[in-house]
Amino acid sequence: MTGNVMYLYPWDLRAEGTGDVLSRLGDAGIDGIALAAAYHSGRFLRPHGPRRKVYFPEGGTVYFTPDPGLYGRLQPRMAEEARFFDGFAELARHGGFAVAAWTVGLHNSRMGQQHPDLAAQTPYGDPLFNSLCPAQPEVRDYLAALCRDAANQPGVSEILLETPGWQVFRHGHHHEFELIELPDRVQLLMGLCFCTACRAGLERCGVDADRLAARTLEELDSFFETAALPPTDPWSDPDWQGFHDWREGCVASLVGEVRAALPDGTRLAVIPTTRNPNRLCRAEGSDPASLARAADRLEVQAYCRGVPGIVEDAVWVRETAGPDARIGFVLRPSWPDLTDGGQVREAVSRLRQLNPTSLAFSNYGHMRLRSLDWIRAALAP
Repeated sequence: MTGNVMYLYPWDLRAEGTGDVLSRLGDAGIDGIALAAAYHSGRFLRPHGPRRKVYFPEGGTVYFTPDPGLYGRLQPRMAEEARFFDGFAELARHGGFAVAAWTVGLHNSRMGQQHPDLAAQTPYGDPLFNSLCPAQPEVRDYLAALCRDAANQPGVSEILLETPGWQVFRHGHHHEFELIELPDRVQLLMGLCFCTACRAGLERCGVDADRLAARTLEELDSFFETAALPPTDPWSDPDWQGFHDWREGCVASLVGEVRAALPDGTRLAVIPTTRNPNRLCRAEGSDPASLARAADRLEVQAYCRGVPGIVEDAVWVRETAGPDARIGFVLRPSWPDLTDGGQVREAVSRLRQLNPTSLAFSNYGHMRLRSLDWIRAALAP
């Protein structure tokens, strides 16, 4: 997508009225909508919700009527919300806005619990239910089908694909509980998948997966017993470079498969990571340059506190992805990132200097309506 985009949820359209929401967004200078098509669970505070201030979406569901013929063993579940409200049809009926289907891909706890053999695993073999493994062939087929299905909804011109790779160990899963502190290196090791599909892929690339897995277990066992920090840094140790290179190739090739499955005329944008800042993306198997080549563009969540951090993060992505990469940036014009209109205006001005395909804002339902005034002033000529 190009232009100025707002991320939003179907339940916000239904609760506040599609016409009223679009009128507000149009007045703020917004000309594109990124509507959730597939989403995860959560607990969302809605400052301007007319009735319900707190919303719990159904985890791992889609917000359209899926075509079961497109899928294999992994079948999407339609959210109850979508049974009586079709947000994409509503947007198409009103018209006036470009529409992208915001599609959360492999972060799906419901599917992971139903199919633990397709979930990523810790080095100990524990399934991480919140993360489907992108090396698994059935998972890859599912993601391509999901994106094609979302692209077939009324008015959709682009897929915004989030979580195409592995999730990190700490991801805010429901009631995560630990009584020992996990250093960053331990968190990284605990989130590295050594399932059968990953081992097979690594071995084909000449990486000794069994040796790396054994070494990982030895260092984690020592940490859990003595609190000694693992001596190996999986980022700088040469033995690990082939491991990370393979993961990045695995995710980039999956994105390429998704792109090939889309209908003619539908573009694909990839959100490289859900982590802040974006330089942490490699833990999910993401390489901005590879993803920019596999998709039509990147959609980068520049979620940092304050303008300097946002700009530093965005510049890193631009330099890493390369001068020819097409990149859009997403801002949160609200706490904790940007807390007044002057900061929003400065952030927009600075990001425009990086030649973005689009500027987007997240998320309509989560922010106070005064944030629309900040956006309007920032987008004004």
